[in-house]
Amino acid sequence: KNIARHGAASQGKQSEAVVQVDLRTAANYVILAKTGISTVPSSSITGNISVSPAAGTYMTGFNFDKSSPEFWTSAQITGFAFSPTNSPPVPAILTTAVSDMETAYADASQRTNTEGYNIGAGNLGGLTLTTGVYTFNTDINIG
Repeated sequence: KNIARHGAASQGKQSEAVVQVDLRTAANYVILAKTGISTVPSSSITGNISVSPAAGTYMTGFNFDKSSPEFWTSAQITGFAFSPTNSPPVPAILTTAVSDMETAYADASQRTNTEGYNIGAGNLGGLTLTTGVYTFNTDINIG
């Protein structure tokens, strides 16, 4: 297991310390999706977003400024949007990030749930999640 246990003697119980999942280059994105990202005009995203291998046209609802060949900007994003259709080396960087995301998912999916199931019925917008392993068998909405 990738869970380290330590005693909480003062509370008379066991607690679990969760070993962080190594996201590698996927950590450079707050949203990284293989098939698409959609938003509404009132959304606010802090950090970089990307889709890959899907084309940038699968990021919908954003009013992108595409004047840079390497990244796009939007008033809804404090960061940048990246697409496999941006200029090199962006496509190769995204391929690596998606591979790292899949490796991280495979690691996390084998871990023991420490925080409960279907928190917020999958509606995570506005919630602050503590460190831990969460499990969902529903769609997740971060809006």
